Amino acid sequence: MDFNEVVNSRRSIRTFINKDVSDELIYKILEYGHSAPSAGNIQPWEFIIVKSEEIKKRIVDTTFIGNNNNGDKKQEWMLEAPVLIVICGNKQKSFNRYGEKALETLIYLDVSACIENMILGIVDLGLASCYVSGFREKELSSVLNLPETHEVIGILPVGYSSEVCFNRPKIDLKEIIHFEQFKVYK
Repeated sequence: MDFNEVVNSRRSIRTFINKDVSDELIYKILEYGHSAPSAGNIQPWEFIIVKSEEIKKRIVDTTFIGNNNNGDKKQEWMLEAPVLIVICGNKQKSFNRYGEKALETLIYLDVSACIENMILGIVDLGLASCYVSGFREKELSSVLNLPETHEVIGILPVGYSSEVCFNRPKIDLKEIIHFEQFKVYK
């Protein structure tokens, strides 16, 4: 695929077929993420690869949909994915270089850039995923045995899909471009 096709065909996919993703492809996805830019080239991301059905279930038990973080509705569709890639930020690594600013914004910007690279790489490899951020952080950290120095930023369920997605409507680009100063459009 060319880059334009990769970017424009990216969709949030939540259905997967029963087909394993090779370790070679998983490693390639991680390489894409690891190539992302980061403040001061800190590279604060770390990855947890989860294939175990038991651990996947425990992860899903920490998830929620929308603003319903009490856990009534879990993102059970994630269990269909053959692999979950959990992307964590090493807060200590960022803090050592940038202090509080790292914990307020930089680590999220850096790790999100990493995740976007991974998502685009997933599309290019003919796979599907969805950026999951609806989880209860403390519970998920406990499931993954994370030290306090690390924080989960996102989860990418990865697999093959037969889902055909429609193009979601986008705001007209002209309505969100501003030249020189912010302008309110009517």
